[in-house]
Amino acid sequence: MVSLDLHPFTLIVGLLVILIIDNVIKAMGKKNLEDIVWVIYCKIAGSLGNSKIKAINEKTVEAGKINKERKSISAQDQYAKWTKLNRQFDKVNEEIKTLTNELASDKAMITKYLTAVINILTSWPLWFSRFWYRKKVLFFLPPGLFPYPLERILALPFTVLGGVGLTVWMFAIRNVISSVIFMVCFPFEETVEKPVKEKKEEKVQEL
Repeated sequence: MVSLDLHPFTLIVGLLVILIIDNVIKAMGKKNLEDIVWVIYCKIAGSLGNSKIKAINEKTVEAGKINKERKSISAQDQYAKWTKLNRQFDKVNEEIKTLTNELASDKAMITKYLTAVINILTSWPLWFSRFWYRKKVLFFLPPGLFPYPLERILALPFTVLGGVGLTVWMFAIRNVISSVIFMVCFPFEETVEKPVKEKKEEKVQEL
């Protein structure tokens, strides 16, 4: 039977990994993560023979060929052929749209499972740890290192004076991880131009 009385070092390392995963997911954005997982699912399911995805891939290739041929001819000089290709292109696009709508249930299922996996990996362990190990002392501070009021704050809400508990440690680590992620992502953020204060046009009074 697995013991829930974990060593402080095990708790620190385990929760550090969970907090890193949690903050990375938040930095990426759940919607972006869902899109990435969906693209991966479509590639894997398509290669394994999923009929709907396979049909969409085939129809997409067909639409590309028709569109290329349609653009290669003149609508004025070869109007009949251009019109026929245009109808074929619209028909194939409609079929792609229908197949994509049919995949909506699959995408909803993937989103549901992804949410469950994220909760199992991050939210649930964090909430469980906050409750189960709320009185656990991760480490003790050297006597007299901080003034009494600060030691009292570091011991909140359930840890003995002089110790640092899970709540305070997780709060500090989460902020450190968020700051590191911000510094890593900041150079890749879209540049915002410096706002320029508009000069009010001076009204020239005619004498």
